[in-house]
Amino acid sequence: MSGKDTMIDYYEILGVEKNATEQQIKNSYRKLALKFHPDRNPGDQKAAEQFKKISIAYAVLSDPNKRRQYDLSGHSGALVDFEGIDISEMGGIGRVFGALFSKLGVPIPTQIGPKVLSQARSLCEGTPTDAKYTVLKEGVPYDGSVGKQEADFFKITMQSQWGKNGLMIICRSMQMSKFKLVLFDKEGGVRIIQESNKRKSSTVAEIFFVPFNRANLSEFIPMKFYMEDKETPLTFHLLDTLEIVGAHTLEQRDHFLCVYGDNWIKDVRYQLKFIPLNDSPISTECVRDLTTTEEALIKKKSEMSKFQIEYTEAVKKYKEVVERLKNETEEINSLLKKRDFVYDALEKESMARFLASKHLSPTHSNKGLFSSWF
Repeated sequence: MSGKDTMIDYYEILGVEKNATEQQIKNSYRKLALKFHPDRNPGDQKAAEQFKKISIAYAVLSDPNKRRQYDLSGHSGALVDFEGIDISEMGGIGRVFGALFSKLGVPIPTQIGPKVLSQARSLCEGTPTDAKYTVLKEGVPYDGSVGKQEADFFKITMQSQWGKNGLMIICRSMQMSKFKLVLFDKEGGVRIIQESNKRKSSTVAEIFFVPFNRANLSEFIPMKFYMEDKETPLTFHLLDTLEIVGAHTLEQRDHFLCVYGDNWIKDVRYQLKFIPLNDSPISTECVRDLTTTEEALIKKKSEMSKFQIEYTEAVKKYKEVVERLKNETEEINSLLKKRDFVYDALEKESMARFLASKHLSPTHSNKGLFSSWF
């Protein structure tokens, strides 16, 4: 069966939005843990079970790498048990095989190394660190190169006038490199991770802060679904990771983000842009078209979910009909064979008495000597 059948929403369990910060997740966990702690609810089995769920949800969502893999797995939990690989700890041969499997389309989750996470926390808290950062100006593309499992840090300063129409942060690699675009919260925890997705001629990662609802869609990886659900056509999985992201804006302060090199062997060459949106007629029309298109996709996702049930039932009935046809064919052939056998037996049995009488009747050899003369 598909992972859809075992959906677990850890965000719902903790009562937070999917774009919740690390601090918001922590605060919600503490509040719920106190409420449902077994010591406060002795003998209450339901409270104990809820406390267990809360603890599991927090263990996943409080870890940026586990959280990202959970988000990518579409809440099925299929990838959550696999925390991902820290490529920086792998040798040359391991990297070569990893690159090969990745190129073949095998989904291999990767971690952000602890060194990068530590550097980010120091930058956000203003404590001493060897990490350097670049101030990213609005509308000015930055071309850079980052080593594998290393990070280039940037600082952006949110201004009030950009809140009306929103903004977008886009990172693109024309060499089709793998990378992560990471935005940190003010405590230095991971706020948003966007994996690079393959487009026609580049790999792209995007972060949006806009005053309208939009949909987020992760890269479709056919191999993942071949591994998990061979029976269902891939069409039913195309929109699995499509999710509505509520309207939200970026707070008016300094923010740190980074481009994290996620290649197995080569460095990542990229271009990073920080673009405040405007309200020109063309931009307004684009937003309108985007909203309409994504609403249609969300509707289509719901329709396909229902259609998948119909399809599965139809396939089941088809298999049953095919099996019945096979059995009916065998039974008909058996009956026809028996019919032919019975007809042959009837023929032989009916002819038997004639053959017997013929054997006993006089023959020409029994006639007299002169019978041939008359």
